[in-house]
Amino acid sequence: MKPISLVIIAHNEAEIIENTIRDYYKEIVQKIPGSEFIIAEDGSTDGTKEILSKLEKEIPLRIVSSDERKGYTKAMLDALKLAEMDVIFFSDSDGQHDPRDFWLMSKHIDNYDIVSGRKSHRKDGFLRVFVSYGMNGLLSMLFGQRLMDSNSGFKLIKKRVIDRIKDDRFSMRLASAELMGRAISYGFKVREVQVQHFERKYGESRGIPTNKIPGLIWETSRCLLKLRMRSK
Repeated sequence: MKPISLVIIAHNEAEIIENTIRDYYKEIVQKIPGSEFIIAEDGSTDGTKEILSKLEKEIPLRIVSSDERKGYTKAMLDALKLAEMDVIFFSDSDGQHDPRDFWLMSKHIDNYDIVSGRKSHRKDGFLRVFVSYGMNGLLSMLFGQRLMDSNSGFKLIKKRVIDRIKDDRFSMRLASAELMGRAISYGFKVREVQVQHFERKYGESRGIPTNKIPGLIWETSRCLLKLRMRSK
């Protein structure tokens, strides 16, 4: 396989970040010579920065750190724009995915522009699953392609997709789902592949506060409708 860009976002993951980086480096980067490993550190305050600095002396990492937190959407987009290889593997850093599932997904990247990991027996909280279910249904209805886990933070993406959307103004907090919607609206081919999903062992859940659900639903619906109208 040709070299890839592995991109991981990290915010306050001190308890798991070292294991995550070592696992991804061993299972992917070391097995694909010439690949780059980018860590986008997003304003952590729990010791994540210091752990990354230590690891950088041992593992060839490209660390991009932020003094102030950007938020998931901006951090994700900024990190993806840094990738230099033709294929980008993007993953969250919370230890809920198995890096070995990369190889299942990589089998399909020659025929698709995005291969997205669909969580099997997902371990997220009820509210997160509920919002995801509704959003996936709306995406599927609007764009004519069935999606079951569009907001998955575990994706193989061809660089040409990022080059096409890099100047777009994202408006959804569910950035991975918006990326999928925009990619489909531009005519890119996407596919979901079932992957493993584990419970979060360390740190607080990044779940959605109950009082934010109504606004999130409205925001998501409005954004996806705009994308669908533009793609007609």
